[in-house]
Amino acid sequence: MSSERRVPTGSPRQEAAKILSVERTEPRPGLLVISAAGEIDAVSVRLLQRATWQDLAPVTVLDLSRVTYLGAAGLRALGQASERAEAEGRRLCLVSPPHPVSAVLLTFWRDERVSRHPTLAEALRAHPVGCD
Repeated sequence: MSSERRVPTGSPRQEAAKILSVERTEPRPGLLVISAAGEIDAVSVRLLQRATWQDLAPVTVLDLSRVTYLGAAGLRALGQASERAEAEGRRLCLVSPPHPVSAVLLTFWRDERVSRHPTLAEALRAHPVGCD
């Protein structure tokens, strides 16, 4: 998270969009990629939650490779997405390259139901129809 204090100047959604962008793409049938870029904190986490609350594919890849900060709210959102995927009989995969966000994940979020990959390209190449 940046060291500068943010002073809200717009709606909560506008403020969140200033620090986090989230995209949903379906590179092939049955495979959804949700890519996040920026900071996932208490201000922006709803953008990630919206993306994971919509319909999920049989396999969903959460690409966190461009996330620069992952706070407790983000960890909770990942846990909720994992629980939902399991409850619906879907698989969840995580792209998390070796950087500080990965250290947070390895330290505080060890969900064995979620497979991890260092790059999105590797996840897609290694699992053409999903992640094992």
